[in-house]
Amino acid sequence: MSAPRTDPPGTVYGARRLARLRLPQDPLMRIALGVAVVGVLLGAFLATGVLGGGDQPVSTAGAPTLTASESSPAAPTTEAAPTTAAPTTAAPPSPTAAPAPPPAPAAGPKVFRGVPSGRCVGVTGDEPEGAQAALADCTSGPEQQWVATPVAADVFAMVNAASGKCLDVYGQSADDGAKVVQWSCNGQANQQWRLAPAAGGAVLLVAVHSGKCAQVHDAGSDAGNALEQAPCSGAPEQQWAIG
Repeated sequence: MSAPRTDPPGTVYGARRLARLRLPQDPLMRIALGVAVVGVLLGAFLATGVLGGGDQPVSTAGAPTLTASESSPAAPTTEAAPTTAAPTTAAPPSPTAAPAPPPAPAAGPKVFRGVPSGRCVGVTGDEPEGAQAALADCTSGPEQQWVATPVAADVFAMVNAASGKCLDVYGQSADDGAKVVQWSCNGQANQQWRLAPAAGGAVLLVAVHSGKCAQVHDAGSDAGNALEQAPCSGAPEQQWAIG
């Protein structure tokens, strides 16, 4: 038998026995070494998820969901300011147009015809001075014709075409029922008349001195019914048509 082979150190068969690991003899070094070992083990556990209970799903970070308490406040609602309408000023009522004054009588003799009777104003009696004005059947005679002579604005003297005398309120009276006569023209107010418009185009004969109207006594309509003055009422016996 051959002698046992001696392998050189470092080969498989001749490997050196590993030297035994010896701990440091210094206590401080031992403590430091223990802390280091624990740190290494703890780091390994954390890396493998042992302490975290295994793999955990990682939530994807997204936009935070607003809850009711976290929602942004709504923009404040702006209430429309109340509109104050400008006060409507009511248009003033148009004044009622006053009736147009009757046209001034044309030059030349005119006839005053009573509206309800259709008879004309003339003078009666044989004596011209103070003869009373009265109704008469219209004949177109000069005693029934009167010339309207202007005295002032809208004021006339009524001159009888036959006698040349003026229609006059006797004695310058302002009383109701005073007679209307003819008298010598003197320019006094009891011989001045204003023509006031009445219904249907007729006129009222208004004495300037009294403001009263010539009318037929007792609203008569017969020939011979005399004229007098009375408060103006616009009654038919005070209305005259100029023709």
